[in-house]
Amino acid sequence: MSRSIKAAILLVSLSSSAAFAAGGHHDDHIPFDKIAFQAINLGILLIGIFFFIRKSIVEAFKNRREDFLAKSEQTKSALKEAEAALSGIKDKLSNLEAGEKKSLENAQHEANVLKANIIKDAEHSAEKMKKDAQLIIANELSKARAEINAAILDQALASATQKLSSNAQSGTAQEAAFVKQLDQVKA
Repeated sequence: MSRSIKAAILLVSLSSSAAFAAGGHHDDHIPFDKIAFQAINLGILLIGIFFFIRKSIVEAFKNRREDFLAKSEQTKSALKEAEAALSGIKDKLSNLEAGEKKSLENAQHEANVLKANIIKDAEHSAEKMKKDAQLIIANELSKARAEINAAILDQALASATQKLSSNAQSGTAQEAAFVKQLDQVKA
Protein backbone atom coordinates (compact mmCIF):
# COMPACT_ATOMS: atom_id res chain seq x y z
CA MET A 1 0.00 0.00 0.00
CA SER A 2 2.56 2.61 0.99
CA ARG A 3 4.97 1.29 -1.69
CA SER A 4 2.46 1.93 -4.44
CA ILE A 5 1.79 5.45 -3.13
CA LYS A 6 5.51 6.18 -3.04
CA ALA A 7 5.95 4.81 -6.56
CA ALA A 8 3.08 6.96 -7.88
CA ILE A 9 4.48 10.11 -6.28
CA LEU A 10 7.92 9.37 -7.70
CA LEU A 11 6.47 8.79 -11.19
CA VAL A 12 4.49 12.03 -11.12
CA SER A 13 7.54 13.98 -9.91
CA LEU A 14 9.75 12.55 -12.65
CA SER A 15 7.25 13.24 -15.45
CA SER A 16 6.84 16.88 -14.44
CA SER A 17 10.62 17.28 -14.16
CA ALA A 18 11.04 15.94 -17.69
CA ALA A 19 8.42 18.38 -18.99
CA PHE A 20 10.17 21.37 -17.43
CA ALA A 21 13.60 20.24 -18.65
CA ALA A 22 12.44 20.11 -22.30
CA GLY A 23 11.32 23.73 -22.43
CA GLY A 24 14.66 25.54 -22.37
CA HIS A 25 16.30 27.94 -24.92
CA HIS A 26 14.58 31.05 -23.59
CA ASP A 27 11.69 30.44 -25.83
CA ASP A 28 8.63 32.39 -24.71
CA HIS A 29 6.38 30.28 -26.83
CA ILE A 30 4.33 27.75 -24.80
CA PRO A 31 4.08 24.43 -26.64
CA PHE A 32 0.46 23.55 -25.84
CA ASP A 33 0.48 20.51 -28.12
CA LYS A 34 3.23 18.87 -26.07
CA ILE A 35 1.82 20.06 -22.78
CA ALA A 36 -1.66 18.84 -23.71
CA PHE A 37 -0.28 15.39 -24.50
CA GLN A 38 1.58 15.27 -21.17
CA ALA A 39 -1.44 16.63 -19.31
CA ILE A 40 -3.62 13.92 -20.82
CA ASN A 41 -1.04 11.29 -19.85
CA LEU A 42 -0.87 12.72 -16.36
CA GLY A 43 -4.67 12.73 -16.08
CA ILE A 44 -4.85 9.11 -17.24
CA LEU A 45 -2.10 8.20 -14.78
CA LEU A 46 -3.88 9.93 -11.89
CA ILE A 47 -7.21 8.33 -12.78
CA GLY A 48 -5.51 4.92 -13.01
CA ILE A 49 -3.77 5.47 -9.70
CA PHE A 50 -7.04 6.59 -8.16
CA PHE A 51 -8.89 3.46 -9.32
CA PHE A 52 -6.09 1.07 -8.44
CA ILE A 53 -5.12 2.58 -5.11
CA ARG A 54 -8.51 3.92 -3.99
CA LYS A 55 -9.53 0.73 -2.23
CA SER A 56 -6.14 0.29 -0.59
CA ILE A 57 -6.07 3.94 0.56
CA VAL A 58 -9.60 3.68 1.94
CA GLU A 59 -8.65 0.39 3.53
CA ALA A 60 -5.42 1.88 4.92
CA PHE A 61 -7.29 4.78 6.53
CA LYS A 62 -9.96 2.39 7.77
CA ASN A 63 -7.27 0.15 9.30
CA ARG A 64 -5.56 3.18 10.86
CA ARG A 65 -8.88 4.30 12.32
CA GLU A 66 -9.54 0.80 13.71
CA ASP A 67 -6.00 0.62 15.12
CA PHE A 68 -6.43 4.06 16.66
CA LEU A 69 -9.77 3.10 18.20
CA ALA A 70 -8.36 -0.21 19.47
CA LYS A 71 -5.35 1.56 20.98
CA SER A 72 -7.69 4.16 22.46
CA GLU A 73 -9.77 1.40 24.09
CA GLN A 74 -6.61 -0.30 25.34
CA THR A 75 -5.44 3.01 26.76
CA LYS A 76 -8.79 3.58 28.47
CA SER A 77 -8.77 0.08 29.96
CA ALA A 78 -5.13 0.49 31.02
CA LEU A 79 -6.03 3.84 32.60
CA LYS A 80 -8.92 2.23 34.49
CA GLU A 81 -6.64 -0.60 35.64
CA ALA A 82 -3.99 1.89 36.71
CA GLU A 83 -6.59 3.93 38.62
CA ALA A 84 -7.87 0.75 40.29
CA ALA A 85 -4.30 -0.27 41.15
CA LEU A 86 -3.62 3.22 42.50
CA SER A 87 -6.76 3.06 44.60
CA GLY A 88 -5.71 -0.36 45.90
CA ILE A 89 -2.23 0.90 46.71
CA LYS A 90 -3.69 3.93 48.51
CA ASP A 91 -5.95 1.62 50.53
CA LYS A 92 -3.04 -0.65 51.39
CA LEU A 93 -0.94 2.37 52.33
CA SER A 94 -3.65 3.75 54.60
CA ASN A 95 -4.10 0.28 56.13
CA LEU A 96 -0.35 0.03 56.67
CA GLU A 97 -0.27 3.48 58.26
CA ALA A 98 -3.18 2.57 60.53
CA GLY A 99 -1.55 -0.78 61.23
CA GLU A 100 1.74 0.97 61.92
CA LYS A 101 0.10 3.25 64.48
CA LYS A 102 -1.68 0.29 66.04
CA SER A 103 1.54 -1.75 66.02
CA LEU A 104 3.41 1.12 67.66
CA GLU A 105 0.70 1.44 70.31
CA ASN A 106 0.75 -2.34 70.90
CA ALA A 107 4.55 -2.35 71.07
CA GLN A 108 4.50 0.58 73.52
CA HIS A 109 1.89 -1.17 75.66
CA GLU A 110 3.84 -4.44 75.61
CA ALA A 111 7.04 -2.55 76.45
CA ASN A 112 5.31 -0.88 79.41
CA VAL A 113 3.94 -4.22 80.63
CA LEU A 114 7.35 -5.85 80.19
CA LYS A 115 9.00 -2.93 82.01
CA ALA A 116 6.54 -3.25 84.90
CA ASN A 117 7.15 -7.02 85.04
CA ILE A 118 10.91 -6.55 85.00
CA ILE A 119 10.70 -3.95 87.78
CA LYS A 120 8.40 -6.21 89.79
CA ASP A 121 10.73 -9.19 89.28
CA ALA A 122 13.74 -7.06 90.19
CA GLU A 123 12.03 -5.84 93.37
CA HIS A 124 11.03 -9.41 94.23
CA SER A 125 14.58 -10.63 93.57
CA ALA A 126 16.03 -7.78 95.64
CA GLU A 127 13.68 -8.59 98.52
CA LYS A 128 14.58 -12.28 98.28
CA MET A 129 18.29 -11.43 98.16
CA LYS A 130 17.84 -9.15 101.18
CA LYS A 131 16.09 -11.93 103.14
CA ASP A 132 18.72 -14.46 102.04
CA ALA A 133 21.48 -12.05 103.08
CA GLN A 134 19.82 -11.54 106.47
CA LEU A 135 19.55 -15.31 106.93
CA ILE A 136 23.17 -15.79 105.89
CA ILE A 137 24.28 -12.99 108.24
CA ALA A 138 22.24 -14.46 111.12
CA ASN A 139 23.64 -17.91 110.37
CA GLU A 140 27.21 -16.61 110.21
CA LEU A 141 26.62 -14.61 113.40
CA SER A 142 25.36 -17.69 115.23
CA LYS A 143 28.36 -19.67 113.91
CA ALA A 144 30.70 -16.92 115.07
CA ARG A 145 29.00 -16.85 118.49
CA ALA A 146 29.28 -20.63 118.71
CA GLU A 147 32.96 -20.46 117.75
CA ILE A 148 33.58 -17.63 120.24
CA ASN A 149 31.72 -19.56 122.95
CA ALA A 150 33.70 -22.67 122.08
CA ALA A 151 36.95 -20.68 122.20
CA ILE A 152 35.96 -19.06 125.51
CA LEU A 153 34.95 -22.45 126.86
CA ASP A 154 38.24 -23.96 125.68
CA GLN A 155 40.19 -21.13 127.28
CA ALA A 156 38.16 -21.34 130.49
CA LEU A 157 38.67 -25.09 130.58
CA ALA A 158 42.38 -24.70 129.91
CA SER A 159 42.61 -21.99 132.57
CA ALA A 160 40.66 -24.08 135.05
CA THR A 161 42.78 -27.11 134.26
CA GLN A 162 45.92 -25.06 134.73
CA LYS A 163 44.65 -23.60 138.02
CA LEU A 164 43.61 -27.00 139.23
CA SER A 165 46.98 -28.40 138.22
CA SER A 166 48.82 -25.63 139.93
CA ASN A 167 46.53 -25.91 142.95
CA ALA A 168 46.98 -29.64 142.94
CA GLN A 169 50.72 -29.28 142.69
CA SER A 170 50.83 -26.63 145.41
CA GLY A 171 48.50 -28.80 147.51
CA THR A 172 50.80 -31.75 147.00
CA ALA A 173 53.76 -29.58 147.90
CA GLN A 174 51.99 -28.38 151.05
CA GLU A 175 51.05 -31.93 151.98
CA ALA A 176 54.59 -32.99 151.38
CA ALA A 177 55.80 -30.15 153.60
CA PHE A 178 53.18 -31.08 156.22
CA VAL A 179 54.16 -34.71 156.07
CA LYS A 180 57.75 -33.64 156.43
CA GLN A 181 56.91 -31.58 159.47
CA LEU A 182 55.05 -34.47 160.95
CA ASP A 183 57.99 -36.70 160.33
CA GLN A 184 60.18 -34.24 162.08
CA VAL A 185 57.84 -33.93 164.96
CA LYS A 186 57.64 -37.68 165.28
CA ALA A 187 61.24 -38.02 165.12
